[in-house]
Amino acid sequence: MMSLSRFVELIETHGADPERWPERYREGAQSLLAASAEARAALAQGEKLDALIARHCGDDDQGQATARVLGRLQALPRQRRGLLPSLLPAALLEFDLAPAWPRFAALLGVAVLGFAVGLSDTGMALTKHSASAIIGSSNSSDSDLSLILFEPDPLSAMR
Repeated sequence: MMSLSRFVELIETHGADPERWPERYREGAQSLLAASAEARAALAQGEKLDALIARHCGDDDQGQATARVLGRLQALPRQRRGLLPSLLPAALLEFDLAPAWPRFAALLGVAVLGFAVGLSDTGMALTKHSASAIIGSSNSSDSDLSLILFEPDPLSAMR
């Protein structure tokens, strides 16, 4: 047989309706109800609480709210499909690219900037004549910028 405290906990957890009680506790709870007046009083209190909850959150309100929402959804005009969804397969349209486009645009901008700088002469401002002016000897044929920047290969001693 079930204890009264466990029975009260069962009512507080699952409500006063015996159909909502777990099957393993149902038989012990019903035998306690037959034997104890305190258990019947606790069940009556649980039934009052269930009635208050049902009155506040009635099933009719949920049905009416669902009907209102569905009615408003049906009253909305059909959405137009653009050209892109009809041309691309549905698998390509399922990707969420919204958070990625700023990063992709920044990467593309940096790549274009690097390509433009690579094609321009801004990185080669020092020519043979300006390097010889820096070194100080204008007659030497070995006085180009590569002598300043690169040292001979340690293994072959080649330039």
